[in-house]
Amino acid sequence: MRESFNEISRIEPMDVFYVGERIKTYFEYPAHCHEVYELNFVENAAGVKRTIGDSRESIGNLDLVFITGSKLVHVWEQGDCPRQEIHEITIHIDPDTFQGPLLDKRAFTSIRRMIERAQRGLAFPPAVIQILREDIINIAHSNDSFASVIRLFNLLYRLSLVEGAHELSSSSFAEVREGNEDERVKSVKQYIAEHYMHDICLQEMADIAHMSAESFSRFFRNKTGRTPNRYLIDYRLGIAARMLVTTKQSVSEIGFSCGFNTLSHFNRLFRESKGCTPSEFREQF
Repeated sequence: MRESFNEISRIEPMDVFYVGERIKTYFEYPAHCHEVYELNFVENAAGVKRTIGDSRESIGNLDLVFITGSKLVHVWEQGDCPRQEIHEITIHIDPDTFQGPLLDKRAFTSIRRMIERAQRGLAFPPAVIQILREDIINIAHSNDSFASVIRLFNLLYRLSLVEGAHELSSSSFAEVREGNEDERVKSVKQYIAEHYMHDICLQEMADIAHMSAESFSRFFRNKTGRTPNRYLIDYRLGIAARMLVTTKQSVSEIGFSCGFNTLSHFNRLFRESKGCTPSEFREQF
């Protein structure tokens, strides 16, 4: 992977979060990851390239991303954005705040789900960011630590209810830790993680869940939002993307080792998912 480092957060031991606000003209902070949760707000930076795991996107004038994966490398790079006044607010949240019985309470159900999804990085729609912009700025400017924590919890709750937030990195690239998931789904995902390099048919996965193929396909899609075959393809592509940036194996070797039967099939699916060929993806990283 690109040169990156583990960032040490500036959160004090007795604090819930740390917030940093910057007005700048250029993105120069290197690729990094960290144990703390990060909520990053950027405005007036259209054209900047945002890389979260194996996701690489050009952002618009408003960007808000929530990251909870401790190994999820991320970076914002200048891209096509001209040098102008860019406003950035970064909030680092102590993960221990959401450990123990607190997060298990019913009131925190939606926040818990959002934290699980954000292991892959979670980007929010511009219309939502515009609505919540002042709330984010108020947290950055608050001098009352208790009031700012209440504001932060309220912000996280409102974000957890947003429809249209999309996950960024593939789960296999981000090395996502599964949460409270149906045991049948967990078993199938574990089987895929151990056998993705081999041919896996729908009936094999259905047998693990002790269901018919047709019933399992509906069940899996209802629980995950993807068909079993789509999940399998995405898992393989995530592993392939990680291998492209962490090994020197050829593209064809990586494709075959990840369970793709032909190089053309691998290239086509990779381009459809990432917007570039495996070779271009490697060059970008």
